[in-house]
Amino acid sequence: MNSCSWTEKFGLQQNPFKDTLNTDLFYRTSQHEEALVKIRIGMDDSHALILLTGMSGTGKTLVSQLVIRSLDQESYLPVFIPVYPGMGKGMLLQQILSEMGCKDIGRYTHDRLSRLQEEAMNRHETGQRLVVIIDEAHFLKADALHILRTLSNLETEHEKLVTVLLIAEESLKKRLNSPSYASLRGRITFAVSLKPLNCAETEQFIKYRLLKCGGPPQLLTDNAYETVFRMSKGIPREINRLLYNGFLEALSCDLPSITAGLLQQMSIKTGICHGKIKQTASQATA
Repeated sequence: MNSCSWTEKFGLQQNPFKDTLNTDLFYRTSQHEEALVKIRIGMDDSHALILLTGMSGTGKTLVSQLVIRSLDQESYLPVFIPVYPGMGKGMLLQQILSEMGCKDIGRYTHDRLSRLQEEAMNRHETGQRLVVIIDEAHFLKADALHILRTLSNLETEHEKLVTVLLIAEESLKKRLNSPSYASLRGRITFAVSLKPLNCAETEQFIKYRLLKCGGPPQLLTDNAYETVFRMSKGIPREINRLLYNGFLEALSCDLPSITAGLLQQMSIKTGICHGKIKQTASQATA
């Protein structure tokens, strides 16, 4: 069986549930649309720090990619920084400067800050604003978080030179509640949070992806949608993982669609169920 045979079997042009950052398959709920609008307003109004939080898998990174795509490249210079656990201030500044194309970045923090300010000012004078998107910001060390306060102070007489969008799990908000981060917290203009999808949104999310990939919504039976919601808890990444495995299971069972019983049977076999489903394994073909 070749890698695309299962999609052909179900009349799909591509895998609707592939775990990649495909903005063309992004289903915009009202909360995602609100997040996009607020973040763009914050950038257009030259705010220094914006915070986007949410559970892992709720679409934060996809939102950031849509924000980047929406930016006029003549007016903005977007720099995307993926954070690894324990990243400190020196490496954070180095990554920002490197992504900006700077070669001589300096050895010490002070040198790197001065170079960053210089580059941001140069961009400003040409009508281009520096936007730094920091993904997985909850992994940053304390000194890296505190250096963001310094970045927020880079400004001209009339406006801030840099906008930083922090993308993180909810744990960062709790961490920032510490008195030691009061100054940084006070510089965050606003925080936007993404929640898991509700049951209706989960159904629309699935149908949207199926239709975008050339498949009908009938590839899932009516009762399967609610089952997917219960098992995934409305987290888009979990929905994708569950349905990818569900289609492979349906293929192996020679079934034309995914049913609630099939999903329950699959969860028993693989242990991937995250919610409590009342159906039994005997309903696999129901």
